[in-house]
Amino acid sequence: MLFHITAQHDHLSCGGVAARKAGQDISEFQREWGRWMEGNDKIKVLAVYQNQPAHRVMTVIEASTYEDVSVFTNQFKDIGSCEVQLVGDGIAGRHASGNWGK
Repeated sequence: MLFHITAQHDHLSCGGVAARKAGQDISEFQREWGRWMEGNDKIKVLAVYQNQPAHRVMTVIEASTYEDVSVFTNQFKDIGSCEVQLVGDGIAGRHASGNWGK
């Protein structure tokens, strides 16, 4: 199943802002925080789009169960809002129906 996730926090809950204010190396923070983009054995991350000034990320993932998605998104829910939507692959559907290129 495919899921579209939109997660957002603000400057008050942003780990990057906190790291910068604490004098930490921001590249170290980014390296660790961004590991989720690599997925895991239950979640395949297909796309990640960021709007950094808005502290917002949009991602498309593939997972077998919603429970796995719920656990995966805890990191976002802990610091802000997180919306998860089940989505379909329109391009794959058009291919499967035999309508591609017609």
